[in-house]
Amino acid sequence: MKVLSVIWKIYDDRLQEFADDTTGLIVVRDLCEYLGRKIESYLLLGKEYVSKTNLDNIHLVDSRSTAENNHGKPHLEIMKEVFEKSLIDIGPDIVHIHDCGDFCRMCMKICINRGVPFVFTAHSFIEKDQKISSKYEKHINFQREVFTTPNIYVVAVGKGLAHKISKEYPNLKKKQLRVIQNGTGFKPEIFDYKLKNDLRLKNRKILICPGKITERKNQIQIVKAFKLLPKLVQEKISILFCGNDRLNGKLIEAIKDAGLEEPLRYLGTLSSEQMKKYYSICDGFITASITEGLSIAALEALAYGLPLIMFSDVECAMDLNDEHISCFAEERTDESLAGTIEKWYCKEWNKEYILEYSKQFSMDKVANYYIECYQDILSDK
Repeated sequence: MKVLSVIWKIYDDRLQEFADDTTGLIVVRDLCEYLGRKIESYLLLGKEYVSKTNLDNIHLVDSRSTAENNHGKPHLEIMKEVFEKSLIDIGPDIVHIHDCGDFCRMCMKICINRGVPFVFTAHSFIEKDQKISSKYEKHINFQREVFTTPNIYVVAVGKGLAHKISKEYPNLKKKQLRVIQNGTGFKPEIFDYKLKNDLRLKNRKILICPGKITERKNQIQIVKAFKLLPKLVQEKISILFCGNDRLNGKLIEAIKDAGLEEPLRYLGTLSSEQMKKYYSICDGFITASITEGLSIAALEALAYGLPLIMFSDVECAMDLNDEHISCFAEERTDESLAGTIEKWYCKEWNKEYILEYSKQFSMDKVANYYIECYQDILSDK
């Protein structure tokens, strides 16, 4: 079987064009790799032009030669030609399109017009009435177009995500929407604890909050909640924020305004290898996301035996609903989140239980589930 995966961008330090873009979906890269150990796995990237090459078991589709022969053409037109050419040259049994954007939507339309079987994986979902910035309106419009496409096949990366999609788009039949929970090929490495001393956090329990600094990720509410903690608890906890700042310094400004520069630190954007050093010194993971698929960062934290803090209404809470690994804030208030942080701090967590729990999210299993999904779609067609 041949599968052609399509996405705007990934993060991979082996590719010069994508080595610094830590906002790219690592989970898609890992999935393509694990698929390639079982079937022929091709990957087309939309954001930058790359040459034909192999990344271990991934066959990267050439887009550079087409671009060089089409100077002056708009980028999306060039990528349209690349995609159409790849359908002929590779002859994939199925195309796997990942998440939203003009490039992915264009590829979807080409598949529909040519009768090429495809599946769309939703890595996130913004509800129509979600109270987030207006910049997500395009994303919502894209979702509406995709989920109302006749005979579309959709994979949701978590049970909570699928529940929200089916609630808002009841037109999707059972066979059209399936759940394949995210997994990770992340291999935890334990580094020494010198970093904790370097950060002058030796006597504190540390929470890590990875992810782009955005309104949707909602990190500023964590600052507000921390400020409500009893002074004695504040003195025993630190929170490390890391990720690409898309709020133009508003998180750092909120930390300064609250006078919490000592316990709350913004570390900037970290590579996967740097993340391993910080996971090694942490005691827990926290997110205040307004909406979140099955978070890869949360799965990485579990692989280090770290318990999770999040709101109970976020999509991935349904997938991680185990009191031995998660602490849920039941209300979307600063007070509720503060109480949950304190509950996490006071609870004795079983690290071995969490490590064992994390094994269910292996990327090898995820790849097998996707191959079954491809076979079902092809049989249905």
